[in-house]
Amino acid sequence: MRGSILALASLLVLAGCEKPAPPPSSQRVTLVQKGPAQIELVPAAGQPPYCLVFTIAEGGPIRHLTMLEDKLSPDCPAGEPIAGNVFRIPPREGKVKIFVVFSDRALESDPIAQQISDLVSQKTPVTAMDLRAPGRVVVETLEFTPSSG
Repeated sequence: MRGSILALASLLVLAGCEKPAPPPSSQRVTLVQKGPAQIELVPAAGQPPYCLVFTIAEGGPIRHLTMLEDKLSPDCPAGEPIAGNVFRIPPREGKVKIFVVFSDRALESDPIAQQISDLVSQKTPVTAMDLRAPGRVVVETLEFTPSSG
């Protein structure tokens, strides 16, 4: 009898508890497919305000998608497509890894591009810890496979 009362009391306590909210998504950027070989990249809230975007294709080429005339990382407001662009990924190059480098200050793109190239050629993962950059830097890695039709 005593065991039944304890079990009933436990059920009543558990029934009164609210379920905890699911943990927030840790995804820093959302990939939105706009066509068979076209994507938008949309930063999530809470990310540092500047970003650089690079792709590395299975076929080898490394592309810098956020190249500006001044060679500095652009503003990347949350909820808006990066650089206001739809990016085209050449299907002939195959699947790409997309590296989005967020930072708390505008970064020079050339040194970051060289570091990413070096890490990839050494078959080393690209992480914020591996990049020599001032300030707070975080990296999001995504994958996308374009198609021709």
